[in-house]
Amino acid sequence: MAGPDTTFDVAETRSLHAHLPADLSISRLLVAWSPDADQVGRAVALESSPVRIGRRSKKSGPELQLADAAVSREHAVVEPAQGGWQVRNLGSRNGTWVHGQLRDVQVLSHGTVIRIGETLLLFQELTVKLNERLLAEVAPLMGPSLAMERVRGQVADVARSDIPVLVTGPSGTGKELVAAEVHKRSGRRGAFVPVNCGALPRELVESELFGHVDGAFTGARKAAPGLFRAADGGTLFLDEIGELPLEMQPRLLRVLATGEIRPVGSERATRVDARVVAATNRDPEGDVAAGTFRGDLLARLSGWRIHMPTLRQRRSDVLPIARHFADGRLILTADAAEALLLHDWPWNVRELEQTIRASRVRAGSGPLTLEHLPEAIREPLDARHRAMDQRVTDALPPVSVQAPARMPPALSVPRDRTPDAADLRRVLDWYEGNVSQVAAFFGKERAQVYRWARRLEIDPTDFRKA
Repeated sequence: MAGPDTTFDVAETRSLHAHLPADLSISRLLVAWSPDADQVGRAVALESSPVRIGRRSKKSGPELQLADAAVSREHAVVEPAQGGWQVRNLGSRNGTWVHGQLRDVQVLSHGTVIRIGETLLLFQELTVKLNERLLAEVAPLMGPSLAMERVRGQVADVARSDIPVLVTGPSGTGKELVAAEVHKRSGRRGAFVPVNCGALPRELVESELFGHVDGAFTGARKAAPGLFRAADGGTLFLDEIGELPLEMQPRLLRVLATGEIRPVGSERATRVDARVVAATNRDPEGDVAAGTFRGDLLARLSGWRIHMPTLRQRRSDVLPIARHFADGRLILTADAAEALLLHDWPWNVRELEQTIRASRVRAGSGPLTLEHLPEAIREPLDARHRAMDQRVTDALPPVSVQAPARMPPALSVPRDRTPDAADLRRVLDWYEGNVSQVAAFFGKERAQVYRWARRLEIDPTDFRKA
């Protein structure tokens, strides 16, 4: 087994797995975002010993060192607990945030987001199955997660065969991308022809799929080849196959069984070489039980199944895919990155794409901050900031009505990244050198404000009023 400071890539995982008699289970911490870009993607294996997290530990044993000025020397520890793992704060005044909440100790589950200083970690529980094929990230099936490595491996395994493929998974997970990649890797010279079964007019489904002869029905003024013929030598992608009318399912089953189609109005069947890939966001077995989908057709379509996981199940893909949608040019603040990781993405990759594209418009050429994200995504961190603001307000002395109007620093100073000299002076001036209130404004501890002040050569006492 690898040591506590090991990055698990595809080749290493497969190498480890090749020597084991059964599935390989791994618990690990992944650096999902850091002020030090070189640390992003670093993974630390959790074996049996506690792993200390901080800038530098004075104790021996496994540790994760973070190049983050907001992290204490010994900030937190991830340790065995209750048959799993828990994170425990080691007295750090900046605290340890677990899935958006300040916690002294918290049991971890797969996908838990841990914020320590300005670094974001993901706790992962991974299982590599015996003899399964895993492939590294490649467009268009983006995402470095093990779940997507598994999908890419399954695509590569089945692509060169002629057996039908059924792709399952919720809307927005990328099922059509999987179908297109199966076709691309198949080596078939014909076209990739996608069709949404739910969008076909019910009375024209047969004609659309299998074609018709001239005069086959009212309005059929000339013959049409149909989608199966259009995909001859290539791949026909039947999206939303669960929407196919029940009366049409025997016809599709026969085509899959014989490789022959009979256009509407014709007495002759013709052979067609179209590989079928189908997809559904429904529960196919549930549809069979409900009598809306034929079991024998499902069996024929399920020659090979590929399931697309939700984005919520693979949070480690969120930020890399977000960068992909921004053409690789995406600068995030810690708060924005945390908000993206905490969101459950009910509409999956499709929702993430629209979110990033819209937020980039709001951000312009600058970094993408929390304020640029949609309200529903930023709300958990907005609520945290409102609570911090209230704590600061409660600590303020009454303001004289004769006091000159000043612009509150919250209107101009970002609180989710390290302040520069001008920003720190502005906040110190607003709070008249009260370091406790400045620390509360930034959501940090007093010691962190003093560290900033020393580095920027600023004396907080210069801002105190007589």
